[in-house]
Amino acid sequence: MRTTPAPTGLAARAAELSWYHTIDLAPGVTTRGWFDTRGLVPEVPLALDLTGKRCLDVGTWDGFWAFEMERRGAASVTAIDIDDPRGWDWPPNAEFDAAGAARVAFMEGFKSQAAAFGLAKEALDSKVERIDCSVYDLDPEVHGTFDVVFLGALLLHLRDPVRALDRIRRVCGGELVVAESVELISSLLRPRTPTARLEGLEEPWWWQPNVAGLRRMVASAGFELLETTGLFFLPLGAAHPLPPLRSQWRVLGTAAGREKAVARFKGIPHTAVRARPLT
Repeated sequence: MRTTPAPTGLAARAAELSWYHTIDLAPGVTTRGWFDTRGLVPEVPLALDLTGKRCLDVGTWDGFWAFEMERRGAASVTAIDIDDPRGWDWPPNAEFDAAGAARVAFMEGFKSQAAAFGLAKEALDSKVERIDCSVYDLDPEVHGTFDVVFLGALLLHLRDPVRALDRIRRVCGGELVVAESVELISSLLRPRTPTARLEGLEEPWWWQPNVAGLRRMVASAGFELLETTGLFFLPLGAAHPLPPLRSQWRVLGTAAGREKAVARFKGIPHTAVRARPLT
């Protein structure tokens, strides 16, 4: 991957795109992402040395974890995501916020995810292959099998997260690493009881499991848990919009409102799991 100075105009090109991840494209050029995953890399139980491994990044968006696996020496990295927002497995009303206003800026901005990936790949001189593919469509006869599969913060956006994990199991010939958003309060109050809060209305997600719930989802899909982490928090990035504090105070009586307040000041609660398919 590239370590030379940034190509002329790279910063300006990056500024024209919407980014989910905060990515260091070159010395002095960093994307303005919605989230800043860089400091969380040590929290995730992904092997430091992936030399010779065939790797898959599920729900890559603009490629942070795909490029990280390549940096760790992977022989090849395939990254999948759905380019057209109409194919996203979001709740039907997720195009609208609580006031009924269309999320036009959000939807239009993130239609450029493939372009953002392409620019990052160019800037990093990467060989990662990106495929327009749903996790539900993973097929070992089409895509082969992978030594390492990484899944980051996708399950909450899926109507059927266990089905998605089952499809991943079919192409996972080695290990799966999941780093997923979880609900904080139920993780603290019911640490041993698998639970999940169903959203499915205006927000672009379905299920918000607690830590035990996320682990149960992975096990239910036919995986053996090898390693688990505690809670860690994903910081919001420079591009993430922040609603006025006054509006957040009004919704602190709801679970979703409390989670958003925590996100504003500390980040999005996550946990991670390393697992392998049951034989």
